[in-house]
Amino acid sequence: MAAPKACVQCGKCLEVCPLFKATGREELTPRAKFFLQTLDPSQGLSEKDFNSLASLCLSCGRCAKNCPQNMSGPDLVSDLRAKSKGFVQVCWDLWLAKPGVLWPMAAALSRFSPEALPEPFGSARKRMEALFARNCEPWAKLVPQIHLEVRKAVLFKGCTGRYARKEWGDKASKMLDGMGIVRAGEPDFSCCGSSYGSAGLMDRQQYVRRRNIRLWQEAGEPLLITFCATCLKGLSEYCVDDFSGDEELHACWQAGLTPLSFLLEGAEVHLLDNSPNQVVYHKPCHARKPDPDLALVRMIAGDRLAPLQEDLCCGFGGVMQLGAPELSRQVGEHCMGRLTDGLEPGAHILTGCSACVIQLASLVKDEYFASHWLDILK
Repeated sequence: MAAPKACVQCGKCLEVCPLFKATGREELTPRAKFFLQTLDPSQGLSEKDFNSLASLCLSCGRCAKNCPQNMSGPDLVSDLRAKSKGFVQVCWDLWLAKPGVLWPMAAALSRFSPEALPEPFGSARKRMEALFARNCEPWAKLVPQIHLEVRKAVLFKGCTGRYARKEWGDKASKMLDGMGIVRAGEPDFSCCGSSYGSAGLMDRQQYVRRRNIRLWQEAGEPLLITFCATCLKGLSEYCVDDFSGDEELHACWQAGLTPLSFLLEGAEVHLLDNSPNQVVYHKPCHARKPDPDLALVRMIAGDRLAPLQEDLCCGFGGVMQLGAPELSRQVGEHCMGRLTDGLEPGAHILTGCSACVIQLASLVKDEYFASHWLDILK
């Protein structure tokens, strides 16, 4: 049996860790987490303190991609959270399990709360406003190519697209119709499971995965089209065990995962009179390589698109929104500062991840706009 991998303390993770870049605190880095994991409680932190500190992770996955040992901070944190479930995770589980009830209720309450609230309540209020906000008028129109060769498909809207930004799903459905793609109904999909996994809620993750697979099978195993980079990542992480060991079925699922932006390549672009002079693209941590959303935004914006900032994390962080909102905001403000550096008023920040949209829209200054690329399409 091969020996388990061990952190060699090379520091490669520090180069890419958003928490370290925004705060300068090395105790928040993957290197520190792996080092502390090797210590006996008598030599360092108590188990409770270690679990608390080590769980401060945005689950962006950048460390694993940069680590010569292929070690993953998010995997370590997910395991720790699974072993030491607390009140924060219970609340996060409830938040994801009842979005149709809790999300509109929280957004409504935020509208009646005072404008100036102490942290972390002030940040939470802004995120609730951003969850349902529509702060961008469409400024482009696409005429997509016909895709008659595509077999039947279903649209995976994700939690935000289904319960908060329903207009995203409406626009996506209209585009699929315009491409001649026949949809195999509207399955009642659950969360993709990504946020459950990073929070250590593994039983819940397994449940929603198997439920989604069953609904997909009942629809005839069609293409799964999504417009959220994190949902696409979450769906792509389904393993053979989720399919009861059926490798052929798992391969069919993986082959059918399709970003909506990929289908829109080559569309005819018409810019409206209110199109901005500057556009910035925020690349989500979980974006595919190559990123089809970036390709689409580049096709739409042309020379209005500012140079890409490759290494920015918005700071959303899933369950960290509840457990450490001040850190989430600090990373987000670092990201926003970089994105808007040198921009003129009226510039648009576009992205292809639902969580990034909510985080950026809660932080953006009044002179800019932060939106999903679907928001700009008429």
